[in-house]
Amino acid sequence: MDNRRSGFWWKLIAYVMPFLLGFLVLTGALVYIGESMPLQWVVSLQKQHDDVLYRPMYGNRDLQFKIMSANARRAEVLAVGSSRILQFRAGFFNRNPDAFYNAAAPAWRLEQITDLLFSLDSQALPRVLILSIDPPWFNESYIGDEFPDPLSDLENLFLADRSILQDIVTRKDLSRPGFDPWGYLRRTEPGGSGGTALGMRAIRDGHGFRSDGSEQYGDFLVARWLWQPQMRDNHLGMLIRGEDMYVSGRTPSQFALSQLESILEFASLNEITVIGFLPSYAPSIWRRMMQDGEHTYITALTADLRIRFEAYRFPFFDFSDGQSTATPDEEFFDGWHASELSNLRLYIAMLQALPDVLGTYSDLDALMAIAGSAPDTWAVFGLSNRIIHAPG
Repeated sequence: MDNRRSGFWWKLIAYVMPFLLGFLVLTGALVYIGESMPLQWVVSLQKQHDDVLYRPMYGNRDLQFKIMSANARRAEVLAVGSSRILQFRAGFFNRNPDAFYNAAAPAWRLEQITDLLFSLDSQALPRVLILSIDPPWFNESYIGDEFPDPLSDLENLFLADRSILQDIVTRKDLSRPGFDPWGYLRRTEPGGSGGTALGMRAIRDGHGFRSDGSEQYGDFLVARWLWQPQMRDNHLGMLIRGEDMYVSGRTPSQFALSQLESILEFASLNEITVIGFLPSYAPSIWRRMMQDGEHTYITALTADLRIRFEAYRFPFFDFSDGQSTATPDEEFFDGWHASELSNLRLYIAMLQALPDVLGTYSDLDALMAIAGSAPDTWAVFGLSNRIIHAPG
C-alpha cells in the first residue's frame, strides 16, 4: 500500500514538473525584460540611469508607478495632467534637469491627479506644480477611460503570465516588421538611443515613459503604427461627429470645478506654486470648435479658471489655439497632442512670463536657441535629455 502511494506522488511530481519549470522560466523571463518587473525595481533603475524607457504590454499600473517615482524623485518641479503634457522633458529645465519629473499619464483626469498629489510623501511635495488642464474634464457628457484597480507586483506577475500564454496559444503576433523577437532579451531601446528598454511595448515599439517621466511616442516615431496626417484626419472626423474629447457642451461641470478647487487649496496650504495652462489644439481644429457653437463650455471654463487661479495668486495660461505658440497643424500628432518642439515653445512662453519662478531651473536664451534651430519638431531632446542637434 505504501509503495503504491509513493508511486502515485512520484508520478504526479513527474507530470507537474515540466509545467512548473515552464512557468518559472516564463515568469523569470518576463521579470527580466521588465514586463512584470516589480515597480520599485523599475523606479530605481530609472532614477539611477537617465536613458531607461519603460512600458509593459499587459496591464495598466500608471498611477502606482507615477506615485512611486514622484516619491522617489522628490522633484522640485512636478508636471501633472494627461498625455497632452507628456512631451515636457527634463531638458526644458536645463539649469537643473534633476529638479524636474513628469508625473502625468495617458487618459488621466482630475481624479488621478488628485490621487497622486494626495499620495505623495510630505518630503516629495514639489515647490512648483505645472498643471495641464484638459477642457473635456469639465464636460459632463465626456466619458473618459476606465482604470483598473491597483495590483500588487505578485498579482501583476500572474496577470502577465496568463495574458502572454493566451496570446501564444492564439498565435497573436508579438513582433512587428523589422523587429527581431530576440530583441526582447537584449532589452535595447529600438529608437537608436542606445538606452535600455523595459517592458514589451518599450522593447518592441520604443514607446513608453522615459526616465524623466515624459513619454516617447514610439507608436509614431519608432514602430510607425500611427501616422500623424491620418491621426489628424481621424480627430477632425471625431469633431464633426461630436465624439470623445470633442463632445459638445454648454457649461462647465461644477463637480469638476470643485475637484480643481481641492487641488488649488491643497497646493496653497502646502506652499506649492501652481502654474495652470490649457494645452494647444491644432489650429484648424480649434477654429472649427470655436465656430461651430457646440463647445461654449470651453469659453466659460477659461474665464472661470482665470478667476480661480487669480484667487490663489497662481499663474494661468491659455494656449488652446496652437497658433499661440506658432505651431501649425503639421506639428501635431493628432488634433490635440502637440509635438515636442511645440511644447518647448509653450514652456518658453511660461518661462518668459515667470522668470522668478522658473528661471532658477531654466536658461531662457539657451532654450530659445534650441527651439530656433531644431530640425525635427518631433524629437528635440534625446532619451537622456541631451540635445539631439547642435544649435546653429
